[in-house]
Amino acid sequence: MKIIKISSLMICLAFLTGCVTVTDSRFAKKVNHEKAAETYVALGISYMNAGNLVLARKKIERALKVAPDSAAAHSAMAMYWLERGELELTEKEFEIAIDLDDEHSPTNYHYGYYLMVHKNDDEACDYIAQAALDVDYTARVLAFEGLGLCFGRFGNERQAIDAFERAWTLDMNSTVASLNLANLYIERKRPRLAKRWYQRFEKAIQEGGVDQNAASLMTGFKVARATGNKNAAATYAFKLKKRFPESNEYLSFKRGR
Repeated sequence: MKIIKISSLMICLAFLTGCVTVTDSRFAKKVNHEKAAETYVALGISYMNAGNLVLARKKIERALKVAPDSAAAHSAMAMYWLERGELELTEKEFEIAIDLDDEHSPTNYHYGYYLMVHKNDDEACDYIAQAALDVDYTARVLAFEGLGLCFGRFGNERQAIDAFERAWTLDMNSTVASLNLANLYIERKRPRLAKRWYQRFEKAIQEGGVDQNAASLMTGFKVARATGNKNAAATYAFKLKKRFPESNEYLSFKRGR
C-alpha cells in the first residue's frame, strides 16, 4: 500500500500555548517569562520557515534562557536540529520536551512524526494520536493526517482510513486525506469509493490552485482504470508521461503496461 502526501509538511506554528491572564502578583514574573518565551519561540519558528536558521537558533536559545523548562522551546530546538540534520540532538531535545510536558500536543505530534520518518518506529503513532485527540490543538487536521500516514506506514489500513476520514471531516480541503483515501480504497478493491475520494481531491486542488504531482496522477490513472473509464485513464497516463517522465510513478506505469 502506498501512502501519499501531496505537499511537504511545514513546521507547525502551534507551538504557542495561547495567552495567559493572571492577576495574582505572585505569578506575574512567571507569566511574563512564559509570554516572553512564547514570543521568542514564535519568532524562531517563523525564521525557520523562512530558511534563516541562524536567527531561528538565536530566538529559540533566547526562549530557553528565559524559560528553560518550556516544552515548546525544547520542541522548537528539536525542530531546529532536525532542519540541520542532527538527529541525535533532535531526539535529545524532543525527549526533554516530553519529560517536561507529556501532554504538549505540538511536541507529541512533531516527535511522533520524527519517530515515523527517521526511526521507522511504530510508537510514533501513539504520540501522533495523542496530539490528534486534543480538541484544543490548533493543528489537529495535520495530526489526523499524520496519524493516517503513520497507520498506513505500519500496515494498519483500517485505522489509517479512520484517521484520514477524521482529517477530512475537520477540513474538507485536506488533499492528504482525500488522495490517500482514494488509494486505500483502490487497494481494498472498492473503486466507487476510490472514485468519490479522488473527485474530492481534484475539487480541492482546483479550488486551491494546486498542481497535480506524479503520485496523484498515478492515483487518477488507477481509479479511472478500476472504474472502466478508458479515456480518463489514457488522459492521466499521458499527463504523467508528459510532466513526470523520470518519476518512479511513470517508470512503474511503463513496467506495468
